[in-house]
Amino acid sequence: MSFRRAFLAVILLLCSALPVRAEVLEIVTTTPDLADAVRGVGGSRVRVQSLCVGYQNPHQVETRPSYLRTLAQADAFIQIGLDLEVAWVPELLRGSRNSRIMAGGPGFLDASRGVRVLEVPRGQVDRTMGDVHPMGNPHYTMDPTNMKIVARNVTGFLKRLDPAGAATYDAGYRSYWTSLDTADRRWKAQMAPFQGVPVVTWHSTWPYFAAHFGLQVIGHIEPQPGISPSPAHLNRLSALMKDKKVRIIVMETWFPENVAQAVARRTGARVLKLPVLPGGVPGTESYVQMMDHVVSNLVEALR
Repeated sequence: MSFRRAFLAVILLLCSALPVRAEVLEIVTTTPDLADAVRGVGGSRVRVQSLCVGYQNPHQVETRPSYLRTLAQADAFIQIGLDLEVAWVPELLRGSRNSRIMAGGPGFLDASRGVRVLEVPRGQVDRTMGDVHPMGNPHYTMDPTNMKIVARNVTGFLKRLDPAGAATYDAGYRSYWTSLDTADRRWKAQMAPFQGVPVVTWHSTWPYFAAHFGLQVIGHIEPQPGISPSPAHLNRLSALMKDKKVRIIVMETWFPENVAQAVARRTGARVLKLPVLPGGVPGTESYVQMMDHVVSNLVEALR
């Protein structure tokens, strides 16, 4: 028996000296705001990569062969949904040959579940209407309340994939939720003096943000999503802006601003290019940093 005990002691000593590889979930998201939620909830139990970067238009991401390799090795895939990524994601998923992350697979999550969707079109949608999304406006993460819903969805998803990490994910969710809630109270206080202020945007990216903070979007430079404006449309919009005393034209960082600047000169408004995804401009790598940038620049302009 003494020999057996000595033998077991040696085995245990050798085993304790072996390196222990930390198992992490390899998560791929379509956008950096989703990646931010995954990092916040998952902590050291996840490694996450966003296919779209903050300065890219998430409707039309130029894909690379390396994305297929990344997706082939992924444990999970998370998308915004509501057809935001319909032009580029389905083909990537098929090309990855990773059945686990296909729609309906255990490693696939549509983060929009539970979000109250705005601008759901009535009746039939066709291409004459531009890039209208039949399921509604997909830019819901511009509302911090919806980011809390995303974090909740991510938490349940990670717990299903990795039950052993449930306590970590629950703690991460509570911490992430608290950070969002604290920041949102600050943002609402900053925006409070501008309730009902009219603004014009380039694309219909801002309805969730406007509803959350009380701004009034009265029109868009695009007559329909993805459709270039005609002179007649710009004339009507300029007249409306003068009538409503619009001071701000808000636009995303990836659109050229020459048309918006022309409208601004005609109306006395100011063009404000703002990020709508983390990393859209330097210093906005997290969701909270991105929203801090958006709110502070809006407040400065509206004053």
